[in-house]
Amino acid sequence: MVLSSKDLSYREIMANAVCGRGNKYAQTTYTVRPTHRPSTIGGCWVMNHVYEAELVGDYVEVRGRFDINVWYSYNNNSDTAIAKETVTYVEQIALRDVDDECVRDSREVRVHVVQSPNCLDATLTGNGSEVLVRVEKELGVEIIGQTKLCVITADLAEKKDVDFFEEESVLEEVEIED
Repeated sequence: MVLSSKDLSYREIMANAVCGRGNKYAQTTYTVRPTHRPSTIGGCWVMNHVYEAELVGDYVEVRGRFDINVWYSYNNNSDTAIAKETVTYVEQIALRDVDDECVRDSREVRVHVVQSPNCLDATLTGNGSEVLVRVEKELGVEIIGQTKLCVITADLAEKKDVDFFEEESVLEEVEIED
């Protein structure tokens, strides 16, 4: 089928779409101060991660917190205990693929955790009274908002009265002439 430009028109459709996205990987070292002077570290884990986010200009600011738990021995490895520290963070995630036509009042920020906060290593400091814990995490963000889509439409005279659900093939290849 061949269509001329007089058979074509367009419509503008408002739709919710991803209007910007970004992600950030980070490694941060935190200091945990146990109540007893540790002899050795038995293990370390991160849990209870919570966060919230807001759009600030051209980036998303994610504020979060999680608990770091360090299992350690003390008294020359004769006793064990767990040191728990709740830490906070602020990550500023730059946006890419930003749609400037996105309606500002309709924007919503969505955060997804690509890599949950995870302990990479835990080491005793030089004087042995503190534990340095290196944590990694990766966060992804999307800005969802209303934007306008421009869709080309064609007036197909022979298809006007046909119920498309009864036809075997709804789509067909169309050539467009200028």
